[in-house]
Amino acid sequence: MTDDHHFQPAIPSKIKRLGSAVGLLVLCAISILRVARPPDAIPATAPDTVFSAGRAMRHVDQIAQRPHPMGTADHDRVRDYIIGQISAIGLRAEIQEATAIGTRYQQAGRVQNILARLPGSEANGKAVLIVVHYDGVEAGPAASDDGAGVAALLETLRALRARKPLAHDVIALITDGEESGLLGAAAFVREHPWAKDVAVVLNFEARGTSGRSFMFETGPGNLDAARALQSAGDATAGSVFATIYRTLPNDTDLSELAVLGLPALNFAFADGVERYHTSRDDIAHLNPGSLQHHGSQMLAMARTLGTEPLPRAQTGDGVFFDLPIVGLVVYPQGLELPLAILAVVLVVTLVVRDRKGVGTGMLTVIIAVMLSGGVGWLVGKMLRGPAMWSGLYATAIVLLALSVTAICYTMARRWSTLRGVHVGALIVWLVLALVLSIRVPGVSYLFTWALLFAAGAAFLTRGREVADWVAAGVTLIILAGFIYGVSVVMLGVTGVGAIALCVLTALIALLLAPQLVLIAGDARWSAAPWLAAAGVVCLVIATLTVHPSGDHPLRSGLVYAENADSSDAWLGTLGSTTNPWTRDAIGPNPLGLIPAWTAHLSDAGHFAGRRVQRVPLGAPDAALARDTLIDGTRRVVLHVAAPSGTTGLVMRASGAKVLTSSIDGRVVDTTRYRRRTRDWLMQYWAVSDSGAIVALSIPAGAHLDIDLAARRPGIPIVPGVTIPPRPTYVVPSQTGDVSIVYRHRRF
Repeated sequence: MTDDHHFQPAIPSKIKRLGSAVGLLVLCAISILRVARPPDAIPATAPDTVFSAGRAMRHVDQIAQRPHPMGTADHDRVRDYIIGQISAIGLRAEIQEATAIGTRYQQAGRVQNILARLPGSEANGKAVLIVVHYDGVEAGPAASDDGAGVAALLETLRALRARKPLAHDVIALITDGEESGLLGAAAFVREHPWAKDVAVVLNFEARGTSGRSFMFETGPGNLDAARALQSAGDATAGSVFATIYRTLPNDTDLSELAVLGLPALNFAFADGVERYHTSRDDIAHLNPGSLQHHGSQMLAMARTLGTEPLPRAQTGDGVFFDLPIVGLVVYPQGLELPLAILAVVLVVTLVVRDRKGVGTGMLTVIIAVMLSGGVGWLVGKMLRGPAMWSGLYATAIVLLALSVTAICYTMARRWSTLRGVHVGALIVWLVLALVLSIRVPGVSYLFTWALLFAAGAAFLTRGREVADWVAAGVTLIILAGFIYGVSVVMLGVTGVGAIALCVLTALIALLLAPQLVLIAGDARWSAAPWLAAAGVVCLVIATLTVHPSGDHPLRSGLVYAENADSSDAWLGTLGSTTNPWTRDAIGPNPLGLIPAWTAHLSDAGHFAGRRVQRVPLGAPDAALARDTLIDGTRRVVLHVAAPSGTTGLVMRASGAKVLTSSIDGRVVDTTRYRRRTRDWLMQYWAVSDSGAIVALSIPAGAHLDIDLAARRPGIPIVPGVTIPPRPTYVVPSQTGDVSIVYRHRRF
């Protein structure tokens, strides 16, 4: 028989219990702050060789004065400003003008990439490529996405020029058309001669307006690149993010640059995601500390990669994660399985020694995880808008998950010993660590290290309390910040984010049972209702205090659409109509009918709205330039034109299968598309005054129906329609308010 004496003191004093509770909270706070709080901004008075967010913010002030999407005068204003700043640094700026065709999405357009090359002292021609983009969405001034990236690059180039040259060249690529389908990056890879000189890629993005700059994506064989990242000194990174991101349908410019097959690191800050791609992505909401973290890492990595040998050594993937004080921990993925096997030895030995109640312990963990996940799903379903990103709602969900876990733990104690329940929890953690180390080793460190320390502590009889605290420290430092980053910052506390928050909370609570038992003392059943009550109180407070506001806005976007082939015109939206202001602005649709032509207004989104009086606007058109028959294939060449002021033109071909296509003489490559469409589809951005040449090959004897939809910013004054002013908590997002003119042609 095993004695639980060393697992739990008889009844700890209230001071000791309170101290333990505070200790766990402090560990969680350290871990979360490590993920959430960026470094302080360095003022403009800093030495020339240092990156200063104070200096870089001056660039953001100029770039983010107004929205500057492709095809607008403000886009050209930002382009000219960047060119002037590069010249002021003492470098020569180059413009790459091209018709770019994306390989991830059905997007094309006329881009104007800005490039500069900082020469190194060696003449081997290999270079470090730093990538940002200067275009923005139509709805907002794009201070963070990606004004911060551009400003960081300009300040980095200035700091690099302030000291002796690096060994290798540094190429600055400031792409155009990233928001329109990664077009500038595609044009660089496909057409620019410097692409062959690139040896390593650094890309800088934003998905919010605040927070630390995460290194969230890598190129193939990331062990060497992760080791290089250690030189940044204050990196926030995890192989778990890189591993998961590879499976997601998300893209940045790095997705186009990936075809080069080079080592790469991708950085972004993502807190304040509710302001992402809205009019609130402005200077007032950009955290200078986030810009500082962006730039400090950019400068450090440029110096490291520009000094060390190029090309970089070829390696496999690595496991990496950052810790306070320690910095970035990096080791080969091949070590994960041996570490998991070591955990097997430890846990099996514990099972042999403390077998009583182990089965009950395992069952307890499984039930607690399932019930906690159910709580997360249920609460998460109720959250919308700003509530999705609320730390208060996240706290409430964690407390409710802990209450469910406490009930399960108390029930298990009826049929098991304290050791038995704990060893059962270790077995579940072991299964997770083993499976992950085999299938996705870049993720397994989340479970392996916590398991090793917890199992090691469970072996001890003397010094057990200290060992338990070491295990708790390792577990919470690694996992608490990770959970916060995933659930509160990246996914939101709804859906998958809420479920993940609850599942990991239950797993951690049962792994750290020694500390939690110490805190609970003889409370037993009373702990669960107290935790549940605290969770409900947090939910009530959050419900009363978390509302849409100027800092946490609701998104909106109106569309005036008209059919150039008829007198039909509509006012509506391509987004959600759950926003009360949007419903009021659109007005009622008594019949509930939507004309079929509105399905061709965009490459995404379902139109909803009502019929209004038509205000004639300029319309797009397509004219037959050439029609030939080659080897049984009909080749239709069209001259497509759009009226002045058009920013984007959707082209859709139906009625026949399009076998091949080209735009302005460049072949459309569909092999890497994220999604396929039944009809041929292409959205063309920044249409020139001369239009575009579109060539489509279809089976002989077939005919084509061409649907065109030309988009421009703003909505005209429509007789009989009064659009109410937006309240401060409702803001334009993504495309903002636009007018779209539709036309159909048959060939």
